[in-house]
Amino acid sequence: MTTEGIVFDVQRFSIHDGPGIRTLVFLKGCPLHCKWCSNPESQRFRPELLFQPEKCIGCQACLEICPHEAVRMNHGQLTFRRDLCQECGTCCQVCYAQARVMKGASMTVDQVLEEVLKDAAFYANSGGGMTLGGGEPLAQGAFAAAILQAAKAKGVHTAVETAGHVPWESFEKVLPYTDLFLYDLKHMDPEVHRQWIGQDNRLILSNLEKLSRRTRNIILRTPVIPGFNDNEADIVAIARQGRLLGIKELHLLPFHRFGEGKYRLLDREPFQAVRSEITKEEMEALKRRAEQEGLQVQVGG
Repeated sequence: MTTEGIVFDVQRFSIHDGPGIRTLVFLKGCPLHCKWCSNPESQRFRPELLFQPEKCIGCQACLEICPHEAVRMNHGQLTFRRDLCQECGTCCQVCYAQARVMKGASMTVDQVLEEVLKDAAFYANSGGGMTLGGGEPLAQGAFAAAILQAAKAKGVHTAVETAGHVPWESFEKVLPYTDLFLYDLKHMDPEVHRQWIGQDNRLILSNLEKLSRRTRNIILRTPVIPGFNDNEADIVAIARQGRLLGIKELHLLPFHRFGEGKYRLLDREPFQAVRSEITKEEMEALKRRAEQEGLQVQVGG
């Protein structure tokens, strides 16, 4: 198995991504491009440079060291040419104010497990464990399987967050070592799915059907997005698909804007929703309607 891969974050003390207190390990790279993605730094399969100009103290260390002349002086002002940047990370090494940071780094399975086991006492007391997220963790299928196998060998409960758009072989790699799958199902219409996410949902639905035959430890998760699926018909269709596959639980995740600032750090445009939020009352109405399909439904993860 691959013992090294790209990780872009390790988040501790999560209570929303599986049972108990959990450590989230985020693997970098995703084959989908959801318009509303709150982790745009997770999408590409390589480390990326985030630049926060408000932190820059003007020391010019980056100007002196950049080997690609992506940092320049223009009329007395430091400027950054992302089109010239090769994201080598050299400037980050001398940026004392941390205005320039690299997101994503190569880690071994042993390094990941070392981080995870720092919280082992919390798992024991809360029934928690480790969750692999992303990006799409199964896009690094062999690496994900190796991490999960190592965690299980240490008695750690394991969960995988996946959007399912990967070869079925990636699921087969992780199935023996995964206690719970948190499976994103965003829309049942393949063309709407393609327009908003960049790919249709045929592979996602096929993998979900196969997975449901192999394990009952699946929770469906649906981000409720204004203009995309924030209506009764779309949510009922998802809940009905879950019921037909014998899945018992659905989590409806309210739309939020927490990731908007990250787009600016990557010089990208954030998603412009047709409205700013979905109200608590609207989410509760969708929850009640989905429950009529026979699933246990909760708002939030």
